[in-house]
Amino acid sequence: MDDTPGLTQANRRILVAILLAFAFLGLLYCLATPIFEASDEVAHYPVVKHIADGRGLPSQDPGVETAWAQEGSQPPLYYALTAFATAWIDTSDFAELRQLNPLANIGKPLVPGNKNMVIHTSREAFPWRGTVLAVHLIRFLSLLLQANTVLFTYMIAKEISPERPDLAAGAAALVAFNPMFLFIAASVNNDNLIVPLATFTLWWLVRGLAANRFGDRDAVILGIVLGAAALTKLSGLALIPLSVGVLAVIAVRRRAGGSFLRWGAIAGLLTVAIAGWWYLRNWRLYGDPTGLSVMLAIAGRRPAPPSWSALLGEFTGFRMSYWGVFGAFTVVAQQWVYRFYDGLVLAAATGWILLTWRARKRLWTPQLLSIVPLVLWVVVVFISLVRWTSLTYASQGRLIFPAAGAVAVLLVYGLAGWLPRHWQGQGLAIVAAGMVILAAALPPWVIHPAYTKPPLLTADQVPPSAQRTDVVFAGTLHLLAYELPQDTVLPGERLPVTIYWETVGRTDKNYSVFVHLLGRHTKLAGQIGTYPGLGAYPTSLLRSGDIVRDTYHVPVEVSATAPSLLRVDVGLYEYNIGDEIGLPAVDGNGQPASGVIGQVRLLPHKAPAYVISERKDIELGGQAMLVGHDSLPEVAQPGQTLTVTVYWQARARIAEDYQVFLHLVDSQGQNAAQGDQTPLGGDWPTWAWEPGQIVRDVYLLELPQALLPGTYQLRTGLYRLSDGMRVSVHGPPDQVQDAAILLGQIEVR
Repeated sequence: MDDTPGLTQANRRILVAILLAFAFLGLLYCLATPIFEASDEVAHYPVVKHIADGRGLPSQDPGVETAWAQEGSQPPLYYALTAFATAWIDTSDFAELRQLNPLANIGKPLVPGNKNMVIHTSREAFPWRGTVLAVHLIRFLSLLLQANTVLFTYMIAKEISPERPDLAAGAAALVAFNPMFLFIAASVNNDNLIVPLATFTLWWLVRGLAANRFGDRDAVILGIVLGAAALTKLSGLALIPLSVGVLAVIAVRRRAGGSFLRWGAIAGLLTVAIAGWWYLRNWRLYGDPTGLSVMLAIAGRRPAPPSWSALLGEFTGFRMSYWGVFGAFTVVAQQWVYRFYDGLVLAAATGWILLTWRARKRLWTPQLLSIVPLVLWVVVVFISLVRWTSLTYASQGRLIFPAAGAVAVLLVYGLAGWLPRHWQGQGLAIVAAGMVILAAALPPWVIHPAYTKPPLLTADQVPPSAQRTDVVFAGTLHLLAYELPQDTVLPGERLPVTIYWETVGRTDKNYSVFVHLLGRHTKLAGQIGTYPGLGAYPTSLLRSGDIVRDTYHVPVEVSATAPSLLRVDVGLYEYNIGDEIGLPAVDGNGQPASGVIGQVRLLPHKAPAYVISERKDIELGGQAMLVGHDSLPEVAQPGQTLTVTVYWQARARIAEDYQVFLHLVDSQGQNAAQGDQTPLGGDWPTWAWEPGQIVRDVYLLELPQALLPGTYQLRTGLYRLSDGMRVSVHGPPDQVQDAAILLGQIEVR
């Protein structure tokens, strides 16, 4: 088969410019991303090291924890190639550099802090050595491999429309300047071999369709590439039926059934010769030629197959992560960035509608036939991902990058469909320029800041407004000061809590910080756990005198009972031994101390509507009102416990912390029984009451066993605990007496 037409000098310069820009941008992503922070890099690299160390291929056992986790089940070609390139490097420091952050917010990009999967130290600084050098070298090699994806995408579009180099350049740019593609290309990941192999295969097939020619030499090349793809990633197997279908179409068009069988035999034998041994090995080791069963056992299956509505709900993350969700699905850009890419996709989709309408009378053309394999490949890859993500949690757009070249070609034709032909080149150039600018901005603007350690402070930099404490935890961290910038929060919101930690003692242990929000009846209403520095400073790395400022955005449970006070409890614990009780704390005198630093008000989103059977509407001191109460029993017995439900309302903010009294008074005005308490058992004192909101409070009044029969009055009111002074009451004389409100009469028999 003849070669495709050569590139003109101008077209070659454009292609070289795109490739150089891709390389430069890839370098930016490489340098902005600390080692092991790219998607699954922390698991991919250990496979490389295992092979480079001469230990052969990993054998998987779901019962044995390994550094490579499920990635040890992947076909080995990428790992073997990169192991060969880095075997000369001493990587014995790998275990020291792979200090995992156990509290990383993996898969939670909207949660602040703890973006780092591993702990980073100065050993990663340039000049690189050991494991750091090996990882960066593999990243550079991966960039070179993915440059071929850009090139083959260009060639695919060129085969479809040889007279339109502007479309080919536009397709290459849509791949090269996709931020997520750059992020993966600049990482240790076997996608960096399967993607160029898949894109080459597409080009080879489209090339044959466009020329309606295919020969034995082409079959040899196809077989080698299919074998390499099948030996790189399981998704490479899907290229085989696609190739069979395209070769069948070429054979039918050429009326060459014998040639089809010969091409299939050549390509098939080469594929089996290159990759067959790997699947045979899996069959012998795991009883499964693909090794998927053991891979799923290690990665973790979904507890139940997701519904279609659940998968649709995950589509947002899928869509965003095709263009740029970085780290371990932990770092996202501003929403307008994704709106920009959504706009491109929407414009391309509507552009295809316009193209189809214009060509409705001559829809089936040789050019369209060349596009069909691209569409089929996108569909196959997407269906494969849906199947995979139905088994395990994997709804990530980057997983369809084996079809990135096909997607780019389809997008560029759709975008071009909006414009007259003589403007299409300029329009695509503007899109490419916008993508270059955005791709260049994200590493310094989004990725690098996510992993930048917060600066260590001096004592003078702690603001005077911060509340000082003398509490020291585990003889290591002094809770120097704290700030609670807001006094009110709602369920489902996040409460900012700023802590200034001062190191007062060195330790070789990595303690974790906890911040608990204790609500009604001290029930946990929200919590966060992290190393100091929001994951950046394990305590073993801190030196005496270091001061770290942390702002924790503590999530409040949606189901937290409101209204209530939330007590902010801070402390240290050892995550690795599962002890979240908290390490001992002492004050400046060496006495045991509490980590409760303050309290905030938890208000409901909407004030509840109560049905109040007995209305009173009696004011107390112009600050509060007894709105009413539930019906009281008319008759009681000695020893019985009465349940009394009362409804209060603040008329204005109450500065005092009043107690509620509930007295059972006999005919002589003497207390026969009483139950005094802070509202809601201390969980909602009067100073916290929100003006206008009704507080429902339930009291239990235990009647003495020796209570004499007779008629008693049940009275309530508010008083100051410090001096016993009651709050004045204003109401009808028959309902008010001695600064108390008469709730009703009860006959004791």
